[in-house]
Amino acid sequence: MDLRKDQEVLRNKYGSVDVAPESSSVTATISSIVKFAASNIREQHRLLADADKVAKKFRVAEKRLWHIKVIAFAASEQWSNLRILADSRAKPPIGYKPFARAVIDGNQNSSEILRYTERISDLEERYDMLCYGQLWSNALDEAFKMKDTRRILNVKNLCNSADIQIKADQLMGRLA
Repeated sequence: MDLRKDQEVLRNKYGSVDVAPESSSVTATISSIVKFAASNIREQHRLLADADKVAKKFRVAEKRLWHIKVIAFAASEQWSNLRILADSRAKPPIGYKPFARAVIDGNQNSSEILRYTERISDLEERYDMLCYGQLWSNALDEAFKMKDTRRILNVKNLCNSADIQIKADQLMGRLA
């Protein structure tokens, strides 16, 4: 009942049913508030603060809130807000992999993808994200750092670039 009241208050406050459609889910409510911020630039800061208030009131775990925000920012193409969220802490509680996946799935350019993948501390996870984003040259570099011939061969087989395949052969030769 508290959630429904809060949803009604938000709809009246911002004059739109889109800000908090009726739902029995706190997650869906927070997500809709964050997504609505994309279409209401003037009130964006207040909307994001309201999303945090709902999360705090209903005791949403910090990691869960971060996942909700990453997904909602990506779904509403709020790339600058996603960047601000990622940079708001020395290390996000969910790591950088969800950020990297969001920009890859959002078809962002390679520099934006590298912004997050380079910050993934685990080499294997970084390699996986680079392959997922089809950044083959960078994936080869990671495989070489790990001295993993299997991963180098994997990149060679997955990509269609002759240059990358030649680079893979050269790296294999250096490891042999």
